[in-house]
Amino acid sequence: MPVACLRRERANVGLAIALGLLAAADHAAAQPRELKRYSPGDPEAKLMLYYSSTIAFSPVGVPLGSDRPSAMAATTARASPRLEVGVEVSYLPPLTLEQRTTGSDKPEATNLAPVFARPRLGARLPGGFGLEVSWIPPIRTFDVKANLFGGAISRSFDVASRVRFVPRASFLTGEVEGPITCNRETASEGGAALATYFSFVCYGNNSQDYFEPNHLSAELLVARGSISGRWQPYVSAGARLERTRFDIGVIRRDGTRDPDQPVLEVKTTRPFGTAGASWLGLRRTRLAAELYYAPGSALTARALAGVHLW
Repeated sequence: MPVACLRRERANVGLAIALGLLAAADHAAAQPRELKRYSPGDPEAKLMLYYSSTIAFSPVGVPLGSDRPSAMAATTARASPRLEVGVEVSYLPPLTLEQRTTGSDKPEATNLAPVFARPRLGARLPGGFGLEVSWIPPIRTFDVKANLFGGAISRSFDVASRVRFVPRASFLTGEVEGPITCNRETASEGGAALATYFSFVCYGNNSQDYFEPNHLSAELLVARGSISGRWQPYVSAGARLERTRFDIGVIRRDGTRDPDQPVLEVKTTRPFGTAGASWLGLRRTRLAAELYYAPGSALTARALAGVHLW
């Protein structure tokens, strides 16, 4: 075979191999991430639903649409606010080592923050309606960065002296980012096996995991004001439809996300309840506290301090 022909044939073979490798790489890149779906009773789902419950957008006090004095209290209670800005602080109960170990021997680094703060804006609308909105901006605190949006609409109905029914519908969406799957501090405290996992599976890097809750909730509050109109205790019961995802973000040595790691998902509808009270004892302020309970998931406490702008 002539030398020129031999060189041409080798070049064609090399080009074919290169094109084949490029096609294989494109095909691998085009493949979607594996999506693993879990039922609410699975260990992975229980952990996801626990943190989904702790950040749920509950009322933390009687909504402003219901915050108007009753006829009996009209002479002693001050005027109801129309606009309020406040900050909610919620307690995040830590999980035990057993609770953080989901379907394997490796514990997840879920106890990254003891509390979280949520700015809130409330408005009293005409006709007994109340509006609540909230946004947690993406500012890193306690090694966690949240970007969560919440909103609610409610309506007050007088049913007896100082007693009101308040139907409330709310939503929550967004994401929370943190090193949950791969955490250097957790690995250093977990013995040789966890250190080996962090070195080889995690490539020696903290992960960038994304916890993505999506909630639609409906509840009914029963509130009863005091004679003075300053105290407003309440209880509520409701149900939440949710789809929660956990995007495992193992970071490879070149800084890219490992595409072989799956996305976890759970869809369910669950009951919940609250019990709390609002206090309107100080001028232009409202203080509130609440216990939030999701059966089988979480019991947590929340507090709110609000200032009436109008």
